[in-house]
Amino acid sequence: MSDYTFSNGTVYGASGQVVGSYTTDANGQIDSVSTDEDGNGAVDTVVADTDHNGSFETAVVDTDADGYGETILVDTDNDADFDAAAVDTDHDGTYETVASDPNGF
Repeated sequence: MSDYTFSNGTVYGASGQVVGSYTTDANGQIDSVSTDEDGNGAVDTVVADTDHNGSFETAVVDTDADGYGETILVDTDNDADFDAAAVDTDHDGTYETVASDPNGF
């Protein structure tokens, strides 16, 4: 994420434009990040540290800017890598592709 900067709850893109927001826990670690990089008012990407251990356990990505997440990633064993995924390949609201790998992707 070297093309982004973070300040006071706001995520900025490479050219300084606002592309999202973030939250922090009581220790100041980032809990979640959400972005609207195409500026259409719908969230494009959300990642979250649900157990406050410093690594992200969940991610949802809206790949076609329709306001719905077509790709979901989850760290099911809390080892700091995503090991389960679901993808809605035809954009109908159901996930046709599901994959898992206990060693992570």
